[in-house]
Amino acid sequence: MTSFSHKLKLNPRANVFIMVNLGCEMLFVIDQRLKAQQIALDKSIQVIHDVTAVLLEPKFIDSLIVGSTQPSAQLLTEDHCKFMLKDIATCSLMRLDDVSMDKLWNLMTMIYKWQLFQTKQQYHLMDITFRHLQAIGNFYPDEKRSMLIDFTKNTLLDFWNSCTDEEQESVYRTNKAWLELFNTKISLLIRLGFQALDGTFIRDVEALYYQDFKDCIGDNIYIKSAEIAEIKRQQINEKGVHNTVNQLAEMLNFPQTSTSATEAVSHTDDFKPIDVQEIQKKFEQNLQQCNILFEDLDVNGVFNRNTSACSSAQQTGGFVHLQPVYNKQLEVSTSQGTATSNTYFQTNAQLPLNKPEISDTALTKDLMDLYSNIN
Repeated sequence: MTSFSHKLKLNPRANVFIMVNLGCEMLFVIDQRLKAQQIALDKSIQVIHDVTAVLLEPKFIDSLIVGSTQPSAQLLTEDHCKFMLKDIATCSLMRLDDVSMDKLWNLMTMIYKWQLFQTKQQYHLMDITFRHLQAIGNFYPDEKRSMLIDFTKNTLLDFWNSCTDEEQESVYRTNKAWLELFNTKISLLIRLGFQALDGTFIRDVEALYYQDFKDCIGDNIYIKSAEIAEIKRQQINEKGVHNTVNQLAEMLNFPQTSTSATEAVSHTDDFKPIDVQEIQKKFEQNLQQCNILFEDLDVNGVFNRNTSACSSAQQTGGFVHLQPVYNKQLEVSTSQGTATSNTYFQTNAQLPLNKPEISDTALTKDLMDLYSNIN
């Protein structure tokens, strides 16, 4: 750590914050790997609880705090922190070889470094620490672990408040300076767009989800990135279905349903919403037209011979009653039987309507005379 000690007076009070925050990041990675390898739930719970209990052991936290306030106190080195965290990680059923521990170490240090890179004020260090503790408390919570996390929060808060503003600023700067030597490329940060290929961090990221990560620095980045990836997959699937529908619509010569064509589709006659009032108005107009076209018919009316009643009905615009017309061919004489059918009906039309009815005997005689003349 001598490479940056001449630039900043390092404060040993930063030891407890370095250990707790790196330890919480270690728990995030362990939980993610346990789920990825589909370890049995009971064993996963045991590992997380055992590691949490050792990391936040009150005696261990007190020793870090008391030791950092001694006149001869020194800042923990990389080797010291790595050794203690490996010992904490393997306190349970889990075992780590050197290669696995190196990968775990790179993830812990670089994620914590990126978190501090996003901060500017000293109180942000406490925000990150409290979010770390709250996040590991969400791993299979129980009463014992909740009490342990609450005790750790109170202990760290009391220690932080006991420091002056200059000491708090020194602790914050020491945490950032301690991480300067680490410059490992992390695939997760690169995929999110937070880290460049040379290992440097990108401060202003154009991705929409960047602000969500920045506003809650210290939360479990693996869970949050998985949620972002799931949202992206859903958007891709919805876009694929949308494109398929558009292709099918194009094949069937239907209007496109894409975003650019939404307004055009909404203005076509086929896709206009139904106007109930307009339909009712057209229906009434059509009904009125039907009354005009068929004003001389009334299949439901009462049979009435009164002409005055028919005239009054026509004036009111309603249905009218038909004037019954008798077949007058019964009154045609035998001498007119040789006339053509047109002449017959013309004569028939000129006959008065109020002529008395003919008897049955005369009707029979006239019919016989008519048919004999036709033959």
